Amino acid sequence: MNSNTSYTDPHQLSSDQITHAYERAGESFVLAALMGGALAACLATEVPLLPVLGWFAFHLLANAGHALLGRRLHARGDQHRHVGANLSQLMLVTGASGLSWGASVAFLPFLSAPAQQLVIVVPTAIGVASMTRLAALPSVQSAYTAAVFLPLLIGLVVVFGSAYWALISAIALIWVALTLEARRAHQRVVALYTAQQSLEDKAVRDKLTGVPNRRAFDVAMEREWGRASRLKVPLSVIMIDIDFFKKYNDRYGHQAGDTCLAAVAKALSTACRRQTDLLARYGGEEFVALLFHTPRDDATRIGETLRRAVEQLQLEHAANTTGVVTISLGGATCIPTSAMSALALLESADAALYRAKEQGRNRVEWAQI
Repeated sequence: MNSNTSYTDPHQLSSDQITHAYERAGESFVLAALMGGALAACLATEVPLLPVLGWFAFHLLANAGHALLGRRLHARGDQHRHVGANLSQLMLVTGASGLSWGASVAFLPFLSAPAQQLVIVVPTAIGVASMTRLAALPSVQSAYTAAVFLPLLIGLVVVFGSAYWALISAIALIWVALTLEARRAHQRVVALYTAQQSLEDKAVRDKLTGVPNRRAFDVAMEREWGRASRLKVPLSVIMIDIDFFKKYNDRYGHQAGDTCLAAVAKALSTACRRQTDLLARYGGEEFVALLFHTPRDDATRIGETLRRAVEQLQLEHAANTTGVVTISLGGATCIPTSAMSALALLESADAALYRAKEQGRNRVEWAQI
């Protein structure tokens, strides 16, 4: 979340992909149960009931696990519901769901020709139908279709051999086509998402300095405050002000002042190196750094790094006591709770900034909370 990237949550694309894939997990389970039940009823007319019940139990269990995972993902809050969603877990659970269809091929040697056709057609149709739902997650979609089609192809080769080469080839081609189309669909989704994020990013970046603006900071502050509150980790804020900037403008002109702001913003952005850091322009000659999961001592060191980064620019400022452009910084740290507010943290950091100015500027002060 540093100033060189979008202000949005870096996990948002993954979250949206999982939303698309699992938004109707409950309905998918009901449909899978009904279709599986119908297939089991047909199988029971030609093979012993016990193995059919065993397959159907596995089918229900696998698809129930798939549905429960989807419900668990959606049970979380909108903004953070997919934090911690594990791709390997998704592939495993979704693959088991697909395998519950592919496993029905085990009944092929014991069925009449019409029933064999049913066992071939149903899993194939299920694999094709998964395309629209799982294409947003190509690796998960690949796990699902492999679990459907691989047992089916193996079963056809074992039971029918080369006599059914045309059917085997057709099903193999369907599998390959689905995999390729899923990847192309995923690429299109990512391209559209990236374009949308680029437009949104432009709307929340300061045109002069190129860093996120006040609106971006407000959005990030609300998000990170909630995340830090849930995880019980420290959140730090550093308010930053260019020393005697009005005098700088008066002496060198507003064009030079704009150049100075851009240079300071670049130096501060470079010093905020972590992906979770956000450096934004707060207004006028003020900037703000938002540091997630950063205790006071670490945040103070970051503040000192920011101060030195600007001082080392050696931008001439005759009206400043140091002769070069410097900044004053005020910080505050807390572990958010329901009894606290983000505004109180900002006000504490602002009060610390005021003290830094009172005590000579070009320094870092920290608030006691």
